[in-house]
Amino acid sequence: MKSVVKYVLLGALMGTSGWAYAQDSYDAHTMTNSDLNGTARFVSMGGALGALGGDISVMSTNPAGTGVYRKSDAAISFSGVFAGDGAMGHDGSRMSLDQGGVLIAFDMDNPSGKGLQFVNFGVNFQKKRNFLFNQHTDVQHLDGLFSQTFQIANLCNYAYENDYWGTMADMSASKKGVHGGILDETGEYGYAGIASDQAYYERATFGATIQADINFSFNLSDQFFLGASVGVYDIDFERESFYQEHGVDDMVFDLTNWYKTTGDGFDVKLGIICRPIEDSPFRIGAYVHTPTWYRMTDANGSTLYQNDEYVSEGYNSEYDYKFRTPWKFGVSLGHTVGQNFAIGAEYELQDFGSAHYSEVDGYNSAYFRNQNAITKQVLRAQHTLKVGAEFKPIEALSLRVGYNFVSSPFKSDAYRTIGYDGAYTETDFTNWKAINRFTAGIGYRYKGGYVDVTYQYQAQKGDFYAFDEVNLIPTKINSNRSQLMATLGFRF
Repeated sequence: MKSVVKYVLLGALMGTSGWAYAQDSYDAHTMTNSDLNGTARFVSMGGALGALGGDISVMSTNPAGTGVYRKSDAAISFSGVFAGDGAMGHDGSRMSLDQGGVLIAFDMDNPSGKGLQFVNFGVNFQKKRNFLFNQHTDVQHLDGLFSQTFQIANLCNYAYENDYWGTMADMSASKKGVHGGILDETGEYGYAGIASDQAYYERATFGATIQADINFSFNLSDQFFLGASVGVYDIDFERESFYQEHGVDDMVFDLTNWYKTTGDGFDVKLGIICRPIEDSPFRIGAYVHTPTWYRMTDANGSTLYQNDEYVSEGYNSEYDYKFRTPWKFGVSLGHTVGQNFAIGAEYELQDFGSAHYSEVDGYNSAYFRNQNAITKQVLRAQHTLKVGAEFKPIEALSLRVGYNFVSSPFKSDAYRTIGYDGAYTETDFTNWKAINRFTAGIGYRYKGGYVDVTYQYQAQKGDFYAFDEVNLIPTKINSNRSQLMATLGFRF
């Protein structure tokens, strides 16, 4: 059944007339997903502060969390991110400015203890997603049976039949029948691929999604805390890749690709924290994030070589479209014991399958409808569990640990398909598994100032496919990285 659905959607996509854009369900995942980032304290407790609050970065998850502040706060955070050996000539490790913000607490001077106690206002910048990733992969299981050229040949045959040549097809076999030797001609206009016995793939991604939140929060009777944040986002994402394949007839071809996305967007976040038992520190939190509405601009290009000789290249100038991320929902629990111990737990839900593309000017709307259908077929809901704890052996010193489990949003039969008339020149895709994050940190307070240091380790496995082939066994890869970060802050 899944193969039938796949090819029905593929046929709908390939039947779209006119220019097809490059973004797809895999880019929807990339642009929607987020890191565990913020202040060092927030990260060290796994981000599980949705009910505990009391940290500037919590306005990016539960906006009500800043309502527990009774003093103003300012903080700035830096880190080093280490993502293995560099790729495509880029460094594998980078320094990063991860957070900077200020929160002002306004005491309503209400001695009764009932009603409005504090009105707080804050502004915080932080890096929602650091795209740093490096990949070096010897593609497995080709065994002289499979090849990227099989997929390219299908694109070329569709292109010839429909007299509309997308970038990949046009690079590999032009309308005049001249190609770079990576395909066999099987007739008047037919093309067939050449099986391969080995291949190598390298990729580097870099850039970031920057998030800036403007936050208001309210303390009602020290029992209910309400908050709202308006988020503004800026995406700057780039990737470069290199693919080399050795055909069984000693033909070798290289395909290099680059892709760049920029965009701006905004969302609204609402949250609440309550203490259901008036004389207990136990807290319950809940929040909802609207979709982030983006206006995006893409550009991409590629170069093809055969036996070390230049064959052709493709370039697609900037094109605009709209992208909407899914809604996000979260619930959290928090409890403190005196002034020495705090523990929090949090659950988030976000349905990646509801990510949505749309046109800017009404052009090519059929393509976007088909791409959204494929996104629903490929992606599913992502579940995130966060836990964290803080212990103070003495008043000035804090020890913290945290953990995140983030489920995979990819369905078991997820795939990437590109159209014969499209701008895409990348056939590869990775179906990423769950993310496990482990954090530990230490904090020191002296008078109004504080210093926090945190280490985060993130581990993830994935099934890598160099091209779309139902019977190809995937190559197992990893995306593991470390982050060492520090926050300098002052409460006043």
